[in-house]
Amino acid sequence: MPNTDRVVEYRQVITKAVVGKGRKFSQVTHSIETPDNVHNVLGAWVINHQYESAKVGEAIEVQGSYDVNIWYSTKGNTKTDVMKETVRYVEQVPLSYFDPHTRELSVSVSATATQTPNCVEASISSNNDAVIVRVEKEFAVELVGETKITVACYPAEYAEIDDKDFVFQSQNGEEGFEELDPDLIIDDLED
Repeated sequence: MPNTDRVVEYRQVITKAVVGKGRKFSQVTHSIETPDNVHNVLGAWVINHQYESAKVGEAIEVQGSYDVNIWYSTKGNTKTDVMKETVRYVEQVPLSYFDPHTRELSVSVSATATQTPNCVEASISSNNDAVIVRVEKEFAVELVGETKITVACYPAEYAEIDDKDFVFQSQNGEEGFEELDPDLIIDDLED
């Protein structure tokens, strides 16, 4: 049964969809003052990461905090101590994709820490009064909102027909597969 028996109708449908995406990797260096003269840094780690996100202009703003814990030795490596400092941050994650036809009031923001804040390096400052800590993190963000899509609506009698029963024709009435270039087909098994 050819698809030319009845005209295909098109309808606009309002649906929820991912209407924006973005990703950002960042490294930041903190200078954390210590109460004692540090002889050695024995360890540094980041815990208690918390964050929330919101759309601000054409980007997603992620606001959060984490605790940097530093284990260090003093007095010629005869005494150790651990100190904690809470760090607050604001990250602007730009959107690499955004659907401008989105209804602004329907947008919800989702941010995921694809790499939670992690200490990659800790060293003593040149005057031994602070520890320099390098932290890296990465966020992926998505906007979900209402948008319009256009769908083709076929008559109800087509519901039981398999797709291979359709005869697709070009505008001039001829089957349009002759113009396909078989060399454009990419085989996934070949390198």
